[in-house]
Amino acid sequence: MPRQPWTPSALRWLVLPLAVGMTHVVLEGSADAKTKKTKQSKKTGPSMDDNAGKENEGGTAPGTTDSQSSQVEMVDQTPKKKKPGEAEPEPVTLEEEDAPPQSSEPEAPSPFPLNWLSLMIQQDFLVYGSTPDVCPSVDINGKEFKGQGDYSCRDSAGVYKGDVYHGAGNQVHGGFGLGTLRINLGYDRVLGSQWQLGARFGMLLLQAPGVTGSKAPKPIGGELRAAYYFGDSPFERQGIRPFASVAAGFAEVDGKVSVQVYKDHIAYEAKHPTNLDAWRTTGPFFGAVSGGASIPFGNFMLSGELRAQLMLGNFAFSPAVALTLSYGL
Repeated sequence: MPRQPWTPSALRWLVLPLAVGMTHVVLEGSADAKTKKTKQSKKTGPSMDDNAGKENEGGTAPGTTDSQSSQVEMVDQTPKKKKPGEAEPEPVTLEEEDAPPQSSEPEAPSPFPLNWLSLMIQQDFLVYGSTPDVCPSVDINGKEFKGQGDYSCRDSAGVYKGDVYHGAGNQVHGGFGLGTLRINLGYDRVLGSQWQLGARFGMLLLQAPGVTGSKAPKPIGGELRAAYYFGDSPFERQGIRPFASVAAGFAEVDGKVSVQVYKDHIAYEAKHPTNLDAWRTTGPFFGAVSGGASIPFGNFMLSGELRAQLMLGNFAFSPAVALTLSYGL
């Protein structure tokens, strides 16, 4: 049977599947193109593929970025909400750099000693006023008189226990007598250039004897003192250094005078007196002012002074002389 030629109807059945397939390919290619375009628009910088093949203008390796091509990263600085039970963050404080230490020059040493140790010997005196009825006595009628409270009448056996006739003798005449001897150790500190402030403490000698029936003497004494040295920079001078001082402290000043008494009116009429020692006790506190001068030699200083002391308690006026040897440190 002879072969029939192709007809347009047969060609149409062949072309139709081919057209449907091409349409499907075109639609898929368009969709892929749109997807690639969307991804490229979200890129933040060139990719390694985009940079591949391009000339490296900045001298960096392909696929790397430098300061010119990198993008600034945005950081969220909004404060975060605190979670329940979470501790508060500690505030960050910037420590200031410590200031460089200021160099301070050391103080220059004093040109003279500031601390002084001393040994003082002081002789006290007592001024006596005219005083009647010193020792306890009895008059012709048997009336008793107590005597003076700051005096103690004694003989070789101790406190005198015999009779004393009232009305003759038995008195102290005014005058000046030897008193207590003091030996003190002291310390003084120079303040400024002209002042000294210090203290002294020591023992008392030549006091009233402690015998039965009388008050025992206090064998110690002490004082605080302040002295002012005259002139400019007196502790730097090598010559005489005059000064004045004030002091206050505790100490007894005792002294002895002789008293004539009569045992009765018969002894008085017969002029047969008895001699007793009348010990006077003053103090136990005092205030003093003094004036004197010092002579330096090396680190030592020898001072002499005259003192006027006012004894308090058993009132009395007691001048004194003192000699002090000091050593400066």
